[in-house]
Amino acid sequence: MLSEHTLCQFGIALQDEYSHPFSADHSDWNESYFFDWYTEDGSAAGHCRIGWHPVQQRILFWLHLWDGKDWLVIEESRLPFAAMSLGDESVFHYEQWGLRFSYDCQTPLQAGKLKVDGFARVAHGPRLGMVLPVSIALDVNALGAAYSRGGGSVDSHSAQGFSTNRYEQPIQAEGQMIIDEITTPLSVRGERDHSWGPRPWDMQWQFFVVNNANFSLQATQVEIPEWPLIQIGYFHALGQEMEHLSETKFELTIDANNPFAPVHGNFTLQCESGRSLSGKIESIAGSEIDITHAFTPVKRTEYRRALVRCTFDTGETSMGWLEYNRAAFSSN
Repeated sequence: MLSEHTLCQFGIALQDEYSHPFSADHSDWNESYFFDWYTEDGSAAGHCRIGWHPVQQRILFWLHLWDGKDWLVIEESRLPFAAMSLGDESVFHYEQWGLRFSYDCQTPLQAGKLKVDGFARVAHGPRLGMVLPVSIALDVNALGAAYSRGGGSVDSHSAQGFSTNRYEQPIQAEGQMIIDEITTPLSVRGERDHSWGPRPWDMQWQFFVVNNANFSLQATQVEIPEWPLIQIGYFHALGQEMEHLSETKFELTIDANNPFAPVHGNFTLQCESGRSLSGKIESIAGSEIDITHAFTPVKRTEYRRALVRCTFDTGETSMGWLEYNRAAFSSN
């Protein structure tokens, strides 16, 4: 178990495991959790996000699963917020109309259990178009601190008199995935995120995560209109302290017409300590996520998540995730 000092070294408190008060003056207030994971060889992976807009009285939920052949998706953007319970043991719990998801905290910022049961549509693979029963149960354990750079100073992401912040954590999990009555045991690594505050989606970003037996890293670039480029993240080598990233550089080739394998390219990351990491990535699987409803007026952006294989310049290889959002271009 990690100590409270280790877990909270970046200013996140144990009570930040749970939901936060929201400002009724911000219609785009969003509190969300995401969990992503993958096996060492990339034969199974998943991404799950649960977010709620309390002023809009709706929940956003999505689950993306990869079983090595099929890419399955549940996307729900308008679930009733009144149907969700938020509490001390169950951080969140929803059960209605054939969909159930919950996260039960066992030790704040340290351990918990993620469970999802529902029906997912095959978005890519041999069973394309089919709707199949799916189930996920993961015992999640943190591998490092709740990483944060603080609440930030961007006006559109803060609210006077209210806590607004986010944190990311490298995780390890054990459990199982069931797709159409076929059970796959899971021993996985990945990342989890918890964010709360006004969250406008009208910006571009790249979000990159790698977690293996030797190190974990998270690198983010955010482009907000009329704001300098934001470059943040961490590198955490086994047995060492987490390091802030000072620079994140991505040279990506994006295929707008292929959401299943949307991206490949190169990355260079610089730590404040002077450590440098670089390499290349290639897509294994992926899909486009619908956030059209989050804009006023509604519009499409190219918001995608890809399971990627990373080859570092040291020769080491590892699985990872790359998420990006950018203005949508014509597919013609």
